[in-house]
Amino acid sequence: MTATAQTTISLDAPQDVTAKILSHLRDDHGMAFRTKADRHVFEQDGYRIEFALHAQALDVRLQAPNDNAMQFSKEGLVHHIAAIDPALAETIRWQGVAQKAGVAPSNFRLLTVRRSTLLFEGMQRVTLHYPDIDKLAAQGLHLRLVLPCDPTRRPVWPVMGANGAPVWPKGADALHARYVTLKNIRPEREEVDIDVVRHGAGLISRWAQEARAGQKIGAMGPVGLSALPQASSYFIAADGTGLPIVAQLLAKLPQDTKGDVVLALPDSLRAEDYLPPSRLRLHRLTPNTFDDSVLDVARELTNPGVGYGFFAGEFATAKALRDHFKGPLGLGKGQQMSTAYWRR
Repeated sequence: MTATAQTTISLDAPQDVTAKILSHLRDDHGMAFRTKADRHVFEQDGYRIEFALHAQALDVRLQAPNDNAMQFSKEGLVHHIAAIDPALAETIRWQGVAQKAGVAPSNFRLLTVRRSTLLFEGMQRVTLHYPDIDKLAAQGLHLRLVLPCDPTRRPVWPVMGANGAPVWPKGADALHARYVTLKNIRPEREEVDIDVVRHGAGLISRWAQEARAGQKIGAMGPVGLSALPQASSYFIAADGTGLPIVAQLLAKLPQDTKGDVVLALPDSLRAEDYLPPSRLRLHRLTPNTFDDSVLDVARELTNPGVGYGFFAGEFATAKALRDHFKGPLGLGKGQQMSTAYWRR
């Protein structure tokens, strides 16, 4: 069910604030707004953002596929304004959605670890108990995991603020959050699998490798992409962090789908042991050469006739692939998605 929300933000220079927000959303997130007079609108995959400028105010209207997604949309808007003016972000109040400050966000859950295993070289799988996943699975494939920055501390979880965004603990109680993909969902058993790349620096990676049955972790979601739109052909690429979402997306494509998939896969892994059957041509790159090679491979394999482009991986690589999709390939809104799952 579609969710909507609206807010009017009073400020002296709405043009300046809006220009900064639009610049960030365009440059860092690849979002293309259409502009007419003093209105700027973005629409894609059931989401809509509209900025309307007035003399001393900015009207913001949001639309999202469901209430869960709307929670992330409101939080994102507040976050972007807070980056420009923290005090202004605190004044935001939303119409069209019930707000109650001081309680847990409606999309927050505490999940319980059932087991953690080394899936293959460089990848750890954690199975989590997710009691109401049968009701939420259709809302997306991405989950925001939340845990203390200091794993020795008792968690202090976020609560809702009056401005529609969670209030995150600070200082010693600060939390770390990262998006992961629901690789497997078994609603009849109330459990999900998440696959996390093993590397020494990341808090979520360390947590996954050390997770033990019975441990709790915070989670917000699920949300986001659940399937690719229909297209004549596809170019799909991902590093290790994007392997789970690519596996999910391939499983939902028709068996006669044409195109190419370029993935960072360790030599020890048989692709068929992780990926569903597909007629797309698979091109393997080693994890340590992927970021240096994937753009050149994309240039070799694609031409302006490709129907849809998808990438998931490192920030700078995602930007390079997005530029390739939108530039030489001429793919417009709804024909490409290049998502940064991490930043080097």
